[in-house]
Amino acid sequence: MSSSLCDPDCQSNGCKTKIDSDEARYVWTIEDFDFHEAKGEPLYSPTFPSVKNNKVKWYLELYPNGETDAKDSISLYIYLSELSSFESNKKIFAKATFLIFNSENEEKIERSIAINEFTHPDHESDGWGPEEFITKDENFRNKLLLNNTLTIRCEVKFSDMSSVHHGDSGIEMPECDLSENFASFFENQTLTDVIISVNGKDFPVHKTVLAARSPVFCAMFKHRTKENELNRVDIKDINEAVVEGMLKYIYTGKCDDLDELAEGLLAAADKYDLCRLKIMCVKKLIEGLSVDNAVNYLILADMHHHEDLKRGAIKFIVANFAQVFITVAWQNMLLSSPQLANEVCQAIARI
Repeated sequence: MSSSLCDPDCQSNGCKTKIDSDEARYVWTIEDFDFHEAKGEPLYSPTFPSVKNNKVKWYLELYPNGETDAKDSISLYIYLSELSSFESNKKIFAKATFLIFNSENEEKIERSIAINEFTHPDHESDGWGPEEFITKDENFRNKLLLNNTLTIRCEVKFSDMSSVHHGDSGIEMPECDLSENFASFFENQTLTDVIISVNGKDFPVHKTVLAARSPVFCAMFKHRTKENELNRVDIKDINEAVVEGMLKYIYTGKCDDLDELAEGLLAAADKYDLCRLKIMCVKKLIEGLSVDNAVNYLILADMHHHEDLKRGAIKFIVANFAQVFITVAWQNMLLSSPQLANEVCQAIARI
């Protein structure tokens, strides 16, 4: 199927491209906007799949005060969230449109963003979207922010250009193997210069790699710290499996054991300021919410100040309160964290 997203210069230059077109649509409702605006932290939508290929998923990121904290506008970006492992070499070219309707469902704010290239999420692709999506003026407050709720509709049209050959040159570009190269350096302990030690287990690693990926490690190795002078970092508050999973993520951008380690990795990602890993963990935890773990995830979210997980846990508890109420975890939280129990009760009262 041909697509309007294909670069017109490509066809005129003899480019032969296999193109599969698809689209995705999502309506994101953000309640209690004033609360999020006051906190000023970015918000992340749930992931939403494409129409034809549900292995291609997206999510939105919104800054209620603008990414530069200008406070007079809203920033909005779209990210490629998931792509199955065997599709990791594909490139996706997408065009997105964001819409907001007024109270009469007539006039609307519409912003379209130009075609952008998205690669596999493990390759650390950036989001794409308008830095100044909406100006927070009187019209926004009176007509678009209804009952303190902002509703955004996102429409994405994209093409998967998985096999591109330029007939004139006959040269096929090899795939980037940067992730595999760094994974090899970690696994084979090649040219390491610092030890991460956890409960007697040593992980030989590289200062430069850790510093490039984590602002916390960067500060540690840029100054005359004990860890920098001894070339050794002792970690006592995170277990061995979690540290190994965190290091693999730092080197490769991937986390194969996220199902088992998400809870511990969230704490590790928070400690070492690994923002994308933190989002990956939160998404996995929200997807796995159950009667048995919802209270623990609520406490975890409050401990690490992650509003998305906290909101998701509270919503789940409210919907399943009769079952959660009789768990030992709920009874313990009443004693240890009564303010969280009170937040749940307030949420129930608003229904």
